[in-house]
Amino acid sequence: MSETIAVMFIFFVLVVFGIIFYYNYSKVAAKEKQAELLGSKAMDVTLKSLFLPELICSRGEAEPEDNCFDMMKLRQVNKTFMEHFGEYYFDLFPYTTITVEKIYPGPKKNWTLYDKPKPDWQNKEATYFVVALRDNDPSNPGGYIYTFGVLRVEVYN
Repeated sequence: MSETIAVMFIFFVLVVFGIIFYYNYSKVAAKEKQAELLGSKAMDVTLKSLFLPELICSRGEAEPEDNCFDMMKLRQVNKTFMEHFGEYYFDLFPYTTITVEKIYPGPKKNWTLYDKPKPDWQNKEATYFVVALRDNDPSNPGGYIYTFGVLRVEVYN
């Protein structure tokens, strides 16, 4: 009788260790999956911001330039985002901060395009993308000056 009780005790101890191991494994796997989903969401929001018609460089009816932001649009887009925040842009960029920084040439300058951090955020995933910034050339009517910038998108979880 005592041998049977000892065997059952060892069996239940092994079952408890197995449950503890599985619980810890599933907790770590869930955190990794959450981090992966946050990174994927950050890339989705970055791609949406790169191809926004409100920012992209266009030339009338011609195809827009890839990875290029028009500075004239960039200076005014924050007003557009705030005017239509609840009806459109929050669905595109939920709990996100989008900034553009001019890097070269000349002095660095920052523009905050969209800023809606999550009130109780725990994780933040930032993605960076190099873009061209096109501005009108005052010395050459109809001409453009191109500079380099960085698009930074921070998604909150």
